[in-house]
Amino acid sequence: MLKPYKSSDFKLLKNWVTDAELLLQFSGTDFTFPLIEQQIVDYRIKHPDRCFYIGYTQEGLPFSFGEIIPQESGYPRLARILVGEPGLRGQGLGRYFIELLLEESKRLYNTDTVELFTWEKNYAAIRCYESVGFKFLPEKSKTMVHEEISYDIHKMVFTYESGE
Repeated sequence: MLKPYKSSDFKLLKNWVTDAELLLQFSGTDFTFPLIEQQIVDYRIKHPDRCFYIGYTQEGLPFSFGEIIPQESGYPRLARILVGEPGLRGQGLGRYFIELLLEESKRLYNTDTVELFTWEKNYAAIRCYESVGFKFLPEKSKTMVHEEISYDIHKMVFTYESGE
């Protein structure tokens, strides 16, 4: 199940983001560690058209965080995807969460295409995205530099099959 993020969900997010490396991997350079609620508030004020979500297991346990970003192209982009609850990682819940975000993207934007960016060395995330049907575009999209380290970022695209 997918629910819109509320400010009361911040304590979940703060507990899930346990170190600077994880924060960088899931959010890029938009936030700094330690994550504080004001960073989220400021980001949402700056980007009111972007939607944050919390994913819940079938049993109602919160386990993930993600964002849907509208783009000028008309194709929404998934971002800041985190299966935050460590005990629930590696059980297919990431795939479930991505599928929920894809359904929500289709509902909100009536689109047949959804995009996302991923760091080329985030192997677990890439496997998850590919298992849902995302495909890499052939060229590198951009390079993110953080603390003098370069990270190659690639765009992946999901296209709904006709009839989905």
